[in-house]
Amino acid sequence: MRKTVVAMLLLALCSVSVLAARPEVAIGVEFLAGSLGAYAVASVGARVLSVVFPLGSTGGESLSRAILGAVVGFSAGSIAGSGLGVIATGSLFEVKGDVGMCFLGASAGAGAVLLLSVLFESTDSILPLFAPPIAAACAVAGYNLGRVLPVSGD
Repeated sequence: MRKTVVAMLLLALCSVSVLAARPEVAIGVEFLAGSLGAYAVASVGARVLSVVFPLGSTGGESLSRAILGAVVGFSAGSIAGSGLGVIATGSLFEVKGDVGMCFLGASAGAGAVLLLSVLFESTDSILPLFAPPIAAACAVAGYNLGRVLPVSGD
């Protein structure tokens, strides 16, 4: 129960930062598209890398490489899918956000969830549930905050 509460607080923190960025209709749609894109690409990434990583190995090593491939694929897919979903939706609404900050935010969100899942020793329950929405929330924050924050030196 405590693990779920910590993950929900992390999602709430990312959501509050998103709302601080731009309180418009596009935020919710960007988050939804980012979450759906993250789940889709993460599923494909986990499946592909769980097959590719164990090539050439046998026995227990093959199983451990398959599990590592699934975790790496799911994490990388969460980052790529949420970033692409947010950018595509932002383009649809003609929002000119910061693409680099979008992927940086998605990486931070997915990395935070991966860190929490390793700390709580429950990669199988925390990572698949919370990595895509938290990566999407942080991607939305990065995409929109990168647009409104001034760049020094201009």
